[in-house]
Amino acid sequence: MLILFTMNARKTFLISLIAISLPFNLTLAVESYEDNPDFNPHYLLSDDEMLDYRAMSIEQIRDFLQVQGGALASYTDPANGMAAYYTIWHAAQEFLINPRFLLTLLQKEQSLVTDTEPSANQYNWATGYSCYGGICLDVYKGFTKQVQSAAKKFKEYMADLNAYGKHQAGFYCTFTKWCLGVSKMTQDKITITPQTKATAALYTYNPYQGNTVVDGYRIGANYNFWKIWNAWFENSHFRANGTLLKAPDSDDVYLITDGQRRKFASFTSLISHFDPKNIIAVPQAEIDSFAEGPEIKFAQYSLLHDPTGNIYLLVDDKLRHIADMEVFRTLGFNPEEMIEITLEDAAGLEIGAELTLKSSYPTGALIRDVETSGVYYVQNGVKYPIVAGEILQVNYPGQPILLGHMDELERYPKGSPVRFKDGTLVKAKNDGKVYVISDGQKLHIKDEAAFVSRGYAWQNIIETNSEALLVHPSGSALEALATSTPALDLIEDESKLLEVQ
Repeated sequence: MLILFTMNARKTFLISLIAISLPFNLTLAVESYEDNPDFNPHYLLSDDEMLDYRAMSIEQIRDFLQVQGGALASYTDPANGMAAYYTIWHAAQEFLINPRFLLTLLQKEQSLVTDTEPSANQYNWATGYSCYGGICLDVYKGFTKQVQSAAKKFKEYMADLNAYGKHQAGFYCTFTKWCLGVSKMTQDKITITPQTKATAALYTYNPYQGNTVVDGYRIGANYNFWKIWNAWFENSHFRANGTLLKAPDSDDVYLITDGQRRKFASFTSLISHFDPKNIIAVPQAEIDSFAEGPEIKFAQYSLLHDPTGNIYLLVDDKLRHIADMEVFRTLGFNPEEMIEITLEDAAGLEIGAELTLKSSYPTGALIRDVETSGVYYVQNGVKYPIVAGEILQVNYPGQPILLGHMDELERYPKGSPVRFKDGTLVKAKNDGKVYVISDGQKLHIKDEAAFVSRGYAWQNIIETNSEALLVHPSGSALEALATSTPALDLIEDESKLLEVQ
């Protein structure tokens, strides 16, 4: 059985990694312990992701461990004097396995990446390799042996999965008959059809789906692997679109969007798009973990003039070509306002609809219906209702509201209600749930740990009405970042089927 002791009210340590064999000769009641509609147990990660052994350099692994804050960042294996980050990188290169995969496995099995006070057993059985049925083989004891053995084993699994018919005629399979595209039941009684070879390999290593409670045993298994991988390395979940990040010792501010970091070239370009109070200070290593995107050089509604003579108005990061000088003068622009740009500058921006004399309110206008007092955002001949004053305040601070009559507003077709801008923290006045807006969706921040770990400030939460939240479809729930996997997760991988060769 597993032996546990409690260090404090929030953290329980595993001091003996001995797998429990569940009594599957009994009739079992299986249920989920979490509701997570994003989890696809048939597709845990892609083959390319598992095999991308160049995904992180030695320095990036070292910096990532430091950001996560666990003792592994400074750990050296006494058996060979090698630093943990070097061991992970070396195993990844030797066996052609993604170092991110190994980091996720270390966290899923023993919370080693974030645990600040791991036990000797957590290091000794770091990846859970060779442990089954209450026995762990001493020949594989030790951090380096655990990492190297697991990496080698997954390379072997993938080799088998690439050998057509090796373990089962007509299929790509591992030795335990986990096959690509073939249904098989896990040991927690869930039928799985692996959609990638990487998924089949993970079920070979640990034949439990996880997110299950079987006769009172809570099992994390491959569900935990998926959660950790997505929290750390799937940037759409790691940081919501619209997040503003900066390092404490730098003046550079970045917008996180679609997995990229986009640097603001100036304070003017920043404040024309976002409120600086929402900037979150994080280590530079986290910022560097995002792919570099195009710089945000120009402020909203800038007039841009390229070398070919084209004039554009920048609206919501889109270049809107001004059809001719008559349109330019009619819209009230001044040639002295134009900013000279290169063709390279223009190539980094999306092209929007052309501005002509028929374009109504090309830069957008707030118009209040004098009869109903309702406010609309009117742009390009379409009126978009604003269902809450908080959306008005967040999206259009200081922008004047014009008075309009019904006959004027009726000329414009109605568009979808305006949503809060990305990166906004919101909650309903009668509900304790807090959300962050990303891609127009509301992402539920699951708890205080998730809120604090992401650097959000309580005072930045906007309280609004329920109707305003309803115009935002629900997206994925956000877990905590850079914190230990909950203590229970350490005992949720209790049953493993690991072939030892």
